[in-house]
Amino acid sequence: MKTEIQLGGANCPVCFETVREMLLEDSRVTAVHSSFSSHCMEVEHGAMSAEELIGLLHRNLHGVEIAGNGEQVMVDVEPSVGEWHCHR
Repeated sequence: MKTEIQLGGANCPVCFETVREMLLEDSRVTAVHSSFSSHCMEVEHGAMSAEELIGLLHRNLHGVEIAGNGEQVMVDVEPSVGEWHCHR
């Protein structure tokens, strides 16, 4: 199964790559194609459901924003499944 996921707010390249590598190490995932600039991933997976994949991304992927006091803070990313035509 292939699931395309939009990751709006995923603006930390290190976090994005870390989660991509984590997915590639999961035995239920066969391939990950991603584009940081388009904030999307195409994940090919077998025994992992789309819901499990979204939950994993939601728990492990964060964005970065500047708080009112100027401090950099981590924020949640809300993954969305759809036909996003992720550019690599």
